[in-house]
Amino acid sequence: MGPSGSGKTTLLDCLSGQRHFDSGHVYLNREPLSKKWRRKIGYVLQEEIFFTQLTLRETVMYTALLRLPESMPRAEKLRLVDHILETLELSSCQQTKFGDYLNRGLSGGEKKRANIACELLTNPLLMLLDEPTSGLDSHSAISLMKVLKRYAQLEQKTIVISVHQPSSQMFHMFDKLLLLHQGRTAYFGEVQHIYRHFEDIGVRIKPHYNPADFVLEQLKSHPDIREKLFIAARESHGNYLNRNCISSQQKSKKQQHSILINDIIDNYYNDHHHHHHHQFEHLHHAATGCEIDEEAAQHLVWCGGDSQSNFSSCASSDCHSYSAGGHAASNDCDDWLAYPTRFHTQFSVLSSRNFKEAKPRMLSKLNWFQTIGLALMAGAIWFQLPRTEEFLHDLQGWMFFSQTYWMLFALFGALNSFPSEREVISKERRSGAYRLSAYYLAKMCAELPLVITLPTVYLMISYPMLGCSSLKLFFLMLIFLLLNTIVAQSVGFFIGACCMDMNVSITLSALYTLATQLFGGYLSSRIPEGLSWIRYTSMIHYAYQNMQILEFREGPAISCGTPSSYEICKQQTTEFIPYEEILKAQNSTSPLWLNTLILMMFFLVFRGLGYAVLRYLRCPKKT
Repeated sequence: MGPSGSGKTTLLDCLSGQRHFDSGHVYLNREPLSKKWRRKIGYVLQEEIFFTQLTLRETVMYTALLRLPESMPRAEKLRLVDHILETLELSSCQQTKFGDYLNRGLSGGEKKRANIACELLTNPLLMLLDEPTSGLDSHSAISLMKVLKRYAQLEQKTIVISVHQPSSQMFHMFDKLLLLHQGRTAYFGEVQHIYRHFEDIGVRIKPHYNPADFVLEQLKSHPDIREKLFIAARESHGNYLNRNCISSQQKSKKQQHSILINDIIDNYYNDHHHHHHHQFEHLHHAATGCEIDEEAAQHLVWCGGDSQSNFSSCASSDCHSYSAGGHAASNDCDDWLAYPTRFHTQFSVLSSRNFKEAKPRMLSKLNWFQTIGLALMAGAIWFQLPRTEEFLHDLQGWMFFSQTYWMLFALFGALNSFPSEREVISKERRSGAYRLSAYYLAKMCAELPLVITLPTVYLMISYPMLGCSSLKLFFLMLIFLLLNTIVAQSVGFFIGACCMDMNVSITLSALYTLATQLFGGYLSSRIPEGLSWIRYTSMIHYAYQNMQILEFREGPAISCGTPSSYEICKQQTTEFIPYEEILKAQNSTSPLWLNTLILMMFFLVFRGLGYAVLRYLRCPKKT
């Protein structure tokens, strides 16, 4: 507990392994806080980071399928989901979406309990909650605390909660209190002993007064009392040090290098079914020797188990995992390092979740209306175009418009997906829920049927209105339109992954797409020689060429005009313009297979670059 800026969130970040610190080490069960232990710590962040389009039940269910062991049957996982939702009193709102500032969904209290439910699923050894009662009314806050208190007692779990200014009823529900002010320890000990602690420094807590309010007022308003609290806490540290140093004289020299200081988290686990007693030494800092500067120690938060307690530490050769009921089960230590589920399971679950999350966004009613309306307008403008030289430019205009529009639609649509997902994915990756490769492949495969749906509808409406009657030509045109759309989505994924700022990513995307159109020769033929190479970096250049090759080679021939601009027509040797002459006039000299190969290379390169950026540059790191 402490006022704003006292270091509560920073402390929890350090204990959970999500933040770097300048000195000291965090140990759990006498082992460094490594990746395997971080996965056994449940950390409920202050913010509710979830997919807004998913319901509460879907969110918790997907979390269970991803983070619970592969060996647990699916039916058992779903029963556990029902149990958690019932325990946290979320059953009545489990079919409600999370929502956002535009679409109303779960209330603030329900979101916080949902956040806790996702962490409780894994039955963590230690639960860290960062201000879970912030933004809740007093009744909701007390109800939440009662649920957590009941869980801690029934499951024999340690729960660490940071609070800003709890009510009197909530304050007395805690077992121990660590009072912080600007990163310094003002008190640590039993909650019931805080009255005596303040009396020892000459301050009496008024009767019928919320002790939490009184303590915070003394900390913020009275510098002399605050300094007395710091001195008393430092003396308490020193006394504890002396006791540990005296008791450690009988230990080996090697053991003296691990002095356990200031027990802030201890949990006595008693399995009545197996008559097994296990004292968890959660999270402690290791100090070298007994000669420790008390002034320096004052600025550290030391966490660990009492050295005089009976415990059996969980060494590397004696690891334990816990079932949903809280019973210990022997397990091989390598399992701690592995992901809870196989790659195939991760891919399947993430594909299903991504499809459900992306479908309302990519196939929204507005997008359907826009696509159908645009297809009808394009069909009306280019309706039943005659296959003559006079209307050749109009036909090429429809091709260029169609390719450009769906390239921009897919590219900018992909830009929006990563920013909205980034926080959720970072949170889940930090918890070790799944591999990045499984997420990336699942995202590509799940969004594939969504990204090709609207272009297909557009072509089904507009292309027949132009006069296309060949089913073969329609499917060929559709394949290359969809290929261009998917390549554009790949570029959008890459830019969205690179840029943290949405405005920057939009600016870069617009600059790239407009530059390639300007220098492609479609809008102007006066391109400087030194800049003509830019056209070859554009996917539109190759997609547009492919469309022309298919249309003029496979479709009905284009008859010569009178007069004609083509030499072969002027010579009156043919009635129709050969498709090679049309392509040559457009500077389209590359064959169909080469254009297609280059587009496939665009796809593979940008998908690979997008993964590399997420893997190495956007990896969730400690702050």
